[in-house]
Amino acid sequence: MTERLSWEEYQRIKNIKILDLQICSYCAKLNILNLGWKAFGKWYCEKEEKEHVLCWEFCYKVCLNVLGCELKQIRKKRTEREQTVAVNQKYYKSSCYLCQKELKGAGKHGIIKNRNDPKFWGIGSSYKIMCLVCIGKRFYNRLSAGKRKTFKKYLKRGYE
Repeated sequence: MTERLSWEEYQRIKNIKILDLQICSYCAKLNILNLGWKAFGKWYCEKEEKEHVLCWEFCYKVCLNVLGCELKQIRKKRTEREQTVAVNQKYYKSSCYLCQKELKGAGKHGIIKNRNDPKFWGIGSSYKIMCLVCIGKRFYNRLSAGKRKTFKKYLKRGYE
């Protein structure tokens, strides 16, 4: 199955070096997270003892109703040490997955700044790089009190 991109979407991703793709386990539908498309769910079927990535439109319902899968949403433990997120453009530049705003990386090390990483804010999101505006719009209510204080401090300083 092929996925068509509009001209505007192509212009948004043409300079991006690393694309985050998801493919549905059953219908093989492609999802490009860099375009801000809604992420597919990661599920574990206790009946088959397998891990699946399922699109929301059709396959999730089919697995529950027709195949009789016993799906549980996969959650990662916070104690795991995860790798740092690499920038998704050339050199030290990166772009927000939702609004495509260009962001600075952490010096010339090829990684993003902590403030642009949802894991820094305690958010379990499949979007790896987000600007502060998008984090504030989508996840402000889910931030802890200490993280809200840090978030406001970053906004007062004029960070993106």
